Amino acid sequence: MGKYRSGFNEPPWVYSPSEVMDWINASNPPHKIKKFHAEKSEKYLKNIEISLDLDVEKKEIGASNFLLKKIKEIAGYDDVKENFEIIPAAELMARALAKAKFSNMMKITMDGNTLYEHPEKKHDIKRSIELMVGMANKTKEGKNIELKATKPGREKCIAHVFIKRIHPRKEHSIDIKIDGKIKEELFNRFLNYVKEHMEVKSEDINTPT
Repeated sequence: MGKYRSGFNEPPWVYSPSEVMDWINASNPPHKIKKFHAEKSEKYLKNIEISLDLDVEKKEIGASNFLLKKIKEIAGYDDVKENFEIIPAAELMARALAKAKFSNMMKITMDGNTLYEHPEKKHDIKRSIELMVGMANKTKEGKNIELKATKPGREKCIAHVFIKRIHPRKEHSIDIKIDGKIKEELFNRFLNYVKEHMEVKSEDINTPT
């Protein structure tokens, strides 16, 4: 009830300044602004396939006879030999995987022979890199090498890296498959490292829609 017992809030000109504010608040209650924090959602990529061609010299490897050579050329299956060393290339790939937080090198196979196999270890990728550094001076040859590494944790994924020094012309120098989910940021970190340290001529990246 107001000053004059009218039963209504009295107008402000009959009040003191403090009473005016009370009248305003009674007539229009102030709105409280709710504070909230926007969380940035992380983007994930799933089941990625990457093919890379290196900008290096390629030499033809002749077939055993002229007819077979022509058939292979027409089909795109004539063999080529690329001018790079396979162990140092594998070492760089392992370092790129480490940048993307792959910590376990499950297996390394060269020309069908197992060089390293420890799927039970969780943090051995640096050890596998040291192994390849030691092998680089001893092994200059090799047709192909395969790395299989995993990134443990809630978003577990497995990377398969196939590096081919000798292969049919229509195939790529390097094929990479990442099975499972990986943060887009980590994938970009992996790919950027590869591009910075290897002579990549072209790339082809496929992700399921």
